[in-house]
Amino acid sequence: MATVTLKRSIDALVCASVALGVVFVYAASSLVPAWLLGAIAAGEVAYALTAVALARGHRWAYYAVVALAVLVLALSLPQPDHYAFAANGQLGPFLIFTAGSALQVCLLVAVPVYLRRRRAA
Repeated sequence: MATVTLKRSIDALVCASVALGVVFVYAASSLVPAWLLGAIAAGEVAYALTAVALARGHRWAYYAVVALAVLVLALSLPQPDHYAFAANGQLGPFLIFTAGSALQVCLLVAVPVYLRRRRAA
């Protein structure tokens, strides 16, 4: 039973990440160069396709979620501009950054736990 609940939680976290990604693409559209916006949109499409794969029950999609979460954090956390949002009082962009990072960390914890429990069952 706990495995089912964990799977549903992971699915919800991935869907929330996709939804927040759409908000991020919209918010970034006026702030970043076109080439970067294209890269951000491509990442969003990858996350959305992974969410569809999860919904269809593809086990490989959990590994893709982990890879995407690591990639998102590796690309976003070192950027000083993201932290400058807080210093400059730009609450919206800072909340998007913070919530997105928190979602990725939650996925990096939850997915391996789920896969281990699933393997043990």
